[in-house]
Amino acid sequence: MKSKSLLSIGMALLCFAACKKENSVTDPPIEKSHKAEIIRDSVSYIIDGKLYTASKYSSFWKHANLQPNSKVDSIIKNAYYISGDKDSIMYSETFSIYNDHQSIDFTFIKKYNKNAMTTTILRQPNDMKDFYAIGNRNYALDYERDNSQNGIAISLTNEGLFKTYGSDSFRTHPTLNADAHKDSKFEIISLKANKSGLYILEAKFNTTVFDDKKGSKSIDNGYLRINLGLLK
Repeated sequence: MKSKSLLSIGMALLCFAACKKENSVTDPPIEKSHKAEIIRDSVSYIIDGKLYTASKYSSFWKHANLQPNSKVDSIIKNAYYISGDKDSIMYSETFSIYNDHQSIDFTFIKKYNKNAMTTTILRQPNDMKDFYAIGNRNYALDYERDNSQNGIAISLTNEGLFKTYGSDSFRTHPTLNADAHKDSKFEIISLKANKSGLYILEAKFNTTVFDDKKGSKSIDNGYLRINLGLLK
């Protein structure tokens, strides 16, 4: 009698298991979401035979509206009064890439008529893709002073401050000659959107940078990559 009862219980359990298996729903496989593309801003270059590199997630730190073709109108009691073009703006964007030992800044500069810019407090070009168009850029010698030249300006800390441009003060004469960068080059070689719609700029460069004591350093085999984000 006891054996018969145990057999009945066993059959009941088998039937329950079979019903549970038939009624169970198999969960669909979980698709792993694609991680967003992470593009680090990065730079590499050689000074005095030594390779320097730096990279970080985002390096954009300022944009500015400058007065183009600035000049001294008058000097009153040692105060300098400056004027410039009234119908245009010198627009600039600066990226600073750094590591624990040094930093290097790249400033892109271009003059625009106000009609080709937004009407916000800090104006921007209506066409930012034009601002970063592929091609060569001149080194702007009078950046932050006369602001008469489109192009690129570079400054870096390497045992002192070195720049591709001269003094920003009207109290001193321009410190660099027109041929200071006759052998220098800066070229934007690529501007493409990735799968996330973010525009990645790539450039190669070589140049000479100067300190305020007329010392200089040569930068060779430079490569720059910047995540510009969404461009209109």
